[in-house]
Amino acid sequence: MTMTTPWTANVVGPAQPTQRRTPVPAWAEILLVIATFCIVREIPGIEYTGPVALIASVLVITVLLRLRGTGWSSLGLRGPQSARDVLKGAGMVVLVFLGAALTNAISMVVLGSLLGAEAEREFMDVSTFPKYLMMMGIVWTTASFCEEMVFRGFLMHRAVEMLESSRFAWILAAIFQAVLFGLVHAYQGIGGILTTGLIGLTFGLLYLVARRNLWPTIIGHGLVNTFGITVLHLQATGAINTSGLG
Repeated sequence: MTMTTPWTANVVGPAQPTQRRTPVPAWAEILLVIATFCIVREIPGIEYTGPVALIASVLVITVLLRLRGTGWSSLGLRGPQSARDVLKGAGMVVLVFLGAALTNAISMVVLGSLLGAEAEREFMDVSTFPKYLMMMGIVWTTASFCEEMVFRGFLMHRAVEMLESSRFAWILAAIFQAVLFGLVHAYQGIGGILTTGLIGLTFGLLYLVARRNLWPTIIGHGLVNTFGITVLHLQATGAINTSGLG
């Protein structure tokens, strides 16, 4: 008898919609989405090209899913079926938040000791309330929804398709998307790449723990970013002072 675990290619989870054969192989879908993101992000004259590129990527993935005869529910965008599911989901949201916060704290300490000043991350300006509100809008649209849909949903599933012969396909897929997740945050510097990459890996593993349901990571991701951006805004406005900490 063959036993399976959440970390192997045969992850136990909810039944998925039947998919018809698609003319686009998994590797080509991945390249197409990555190319879409990179091209759109480099279009001149567009403000906030990163969020726009994520939205474009989600639209492309939606078309690819249609070609397969399925939708986003096959990648984990499905709601709770019972009150018990809601409670489990709430617990997973807390776990995602704590996991990301712990990963961020540990990476800051470790990378700070290894890289020194190079570990410092660069963030967007949230020094005024309008800029803060704009960033919060981005957080709860592209940063939480689109990033989770693209990285934890689409990329992990398609990577597993390419690695179906591997016993640890889902683990390898989590690492794969984490590397890409770190690279798209290159604007934050080397410290940002490494830190967000580790956070992406944490999100990927917790996505598996949540039985490949995207909602816990979407909500947890949004809460983590909300907390971080709020702290940055309060620091920028002088409402709090953390210069003496650490």
